[in-house]
Amino acid sequence: MKGKTPPSLEDPMSAEIATGITDEPLDTGALIDSARRDTCGAVASFIGVVRNHDGGESVDAIEYSSHPSSQQILRDIVMEFKDRPGVHRIVAWHRVGYLEIGEDAMVVVVAAEHRAQAFRAVEAIVEDVKAKLPIWKKQELTDGSHNWSGL
Repeated sequence: MKGKTPPSLEDPMSAEIATGITDEPLDTGALIDSARRDTCGAVASFIGVVRNHDGGESVDAIEYSSHPSSQQILRDIVMEFKDRPGVHRIVAWHRVGYLEIGEDAMVVVVAAEHRAQAFRAVEAIVEDVKAKLPIWKKQELTDGSHNWSGL
């Protein structure tokens, strides 16, 4: 993956984290594999994929743009979860730029001691990213028009 991954935290009582915003295709398999830990019995993930429709309209592609602070905000969001009991590793990456139907736009992975811990953390992180991360989506519609969301 061409994006830079910030160094992991060294505090053994906190989860290691890796976050990134990139205009390169996400290597989803590598991101999931990077979360695995021998101390964890569960790895849960969310993969946001560009779909071909939204709100009853046909979509051809999406272009994501981001605020310059997006990388730090994504890291801050993930940092809020690093001290959750049982969570050992959190990986969260988001694409920007032009994405075609079927491409992965966001990947969030949590490795935890137990599945419930991993599932809860993934869901909460995804919801926070959707609510707080300043990334905007321009959808190119099949009829030639476009619309924006996240503004």
